[in-house]
Amino acid sequence: MRLVVTKRECYVYSVLFDEKNEPVEFYAEPADTPSRLGNIYLGHVNNIVKNIDAAFIEIEEGCMCYCSLKEKTSYLFGSHANSDRLCMGDYVLVQVEKENIKTKQPSVTGKLQLTGKYLVLVHGMKGVRISNRIRQKEEIDRLKVLFSNCENENYGLIIRTNALQMSNEQLKAEEARLASLYRQIITTGVHKTKGSLLYKSFPWYIDLLRDLPASELTEVVTDNKDIFATFSDYTEQFQPEDTKKLRLYKDENLPLAALYSLQRLEKEALSKHVWLKSGASIVIEPTETLTVIDVNTGKAINGRKAGDEVFYKINEEAARECMRQLRLRNLSGMILIDFINMESDVYNEKLMNLLKELAAKDRIPVNVVDMTGLRLVELTRKKVKKPLHEMLS
Repeated sequence: MRLVVTKRECYVYSVLFDEKNEPVEFYAEPADTPSRLGNIYLGHVNNIVKNIDAAFIEIEEGCMCYCSLKEKTSYLFGSHANSDRLCMGDYVLVQVEKENIKTKQPSVTGKLQLTGKYLVLVHGMKGVRISNRIRQKEEIDRLKVLFSNCENENYGLIIRTNALQMSNEQLKAEEARLASLYRQIITTGVHKTKGSLLYKSFPWYIDLLRDLPASELTEVVTDNKDIFATFSDYTEQFQPEDTKKLRLYKDENLPLAALYSLQRLEKEALSKHVWLKSGASIVIEPTETLTVIDVNTGKAINGRKAGDEVFYKINEEAARECMRQLRLRNLSGMILIDFINMESDVYNEKLMNLLKELAAKDRIPVNVVDMTGLRLVELTRKKVKKPLHEMLS
């Protein structure tokens, strides 16, 4: 995979291309207002609303955030705490886990997480958990033995898929780094003033570099010297094995955005209609509460009669494009897909299995829920960042 990052006008664009040079993820962030996602603050509890079991916590001047109280969390309080539970007036360490999306406020949690390339340190968790995507018994046994002495009462560890086949020395070194950062945050953070930024997360393009398996990432390209310097500083400190993959693009006659047709890609990623090679099309309609995708036969039938076999081929092509578009546009929440109706239960089941297989390839959790009685397929995709159309609006 190739990661391309460039700055155009007031946005920083990050595009991830697969081995076929097809764009699979596309992000745009305002250059002058970086995301708060992942940042840790000493917040101030302004209100507790018992009927929705939530608190509203101010992390910066005028930035009020939603904090669910349904999940049991061992909160880290500042100098003023009334009890073990959140109360109005408390100062508490919180981390932004979801950005503000549409009319919804940002969400914060007291379950602080520090993410490395191989491990995630989680405050309030006990013991060690291994990614479900690591299935090799020898690796699971090795990792269990390696972290068998992780008995910290304040935090636990999640072993990420990227840890697969990495050396014991690399994994233990990252554990030590995350533990040191955690101690620094909690020892200094409790003495800070309200609204203090205790930990600033990396830019989103650094997160992409960090989260991709080293075996899949082939190149990182940017034409911006400041962005290149940020990449270089990060890789030299945390991922030296990827430093050689960085490239500063310098061709003044052909800008990087033009080389990868980013303007055309942006236009296509914001369009409601997507045409398929067969002549069929899909129509993508994000609404306030969900995203609706309609599959149309278009020119694929051309007036001739067609049965389930033909309809399945169109639905199969549409399913692949739908899952690609969800990832490309970063659409999340509840998603309904209206495929072409097929009478055969065999073909319907085959389509659902294909969707589950495609969903497993997404880096963000996707749940293929069910096919309703009206033959609508229901999916959910975890909300993390704003969708592309909101970032660019």
